[in-house]
Amino acid sequence: MKSIRFLTPFILVLLLCLTWHGVARAAGSHVYFIRGIFNVSVGLDAMAARVGIPSSIYGDGGTIAALATADYQSGRAHTIILVGHSLGAGTAVEVARQLNGAGVPVALVLLLDPVGASAVSPNVTRVINLYVSGGQGVSVGAEPGFRGSLSNVDVKNDPARPDHMTIQSTPSMQAKIMSYIRSAAGSGGAPSRRVARRHLRP
Repeated sequence: MKSIRFLTPFILVLLLCLTWHGVARAAGSHVYFIRGIFNVSVGLDAMAARVGIPSSIYGDGGTIAALATADYQSGRAHTIILVGHSLGAGTAVEVARQLNGAGVPVALVLLLDPVGASAVSPNVTRVINLYVSGGQGVSVGAEPGFRGSLSNVDVKNDPARPDHMTIQSTPSMQAKIMSYIRSAAGSGGAPSRRVARRHLRP
């Protein structure tokens, strides 16, 4: 009994250290959410507010690669995560390619029913493509030299029954998407107060 009491403070310290490690990793991560055409992917806004990781939301590719490169080189973002829906998914793949040219690694590229996405560049550690077969979304491949993990996941028969739009707005799908993001960032997902909205065009 005495030994248990003796060990309790050490267990608490260990748990606190593990918690701090997860928070520190999340603080060094940044999620770049990229909407589809006409900024219709408003489910991305909801996830950016709830995922618990510093995030930015974009309506086009624009300057994402330049900003992500600056964030990485300055140390503000050690873990870069790109999330794109519809045409924004194709943009996410292109941004990853631009980051590859700048020598910047990407921890996760998460694609939501991509339209016309090309092959993923070799600087990406993990690619998850959630798409609805028989619709607008497509599966994706990887460029030569890619050594990461690539998963094309057909969610057509998911219990949420997502389509091209609801894949990013249905609560159960959002929960799944955010779990992938948090896993890449090493975060438990505390509420985030850092959501920057950039480059949103009407």
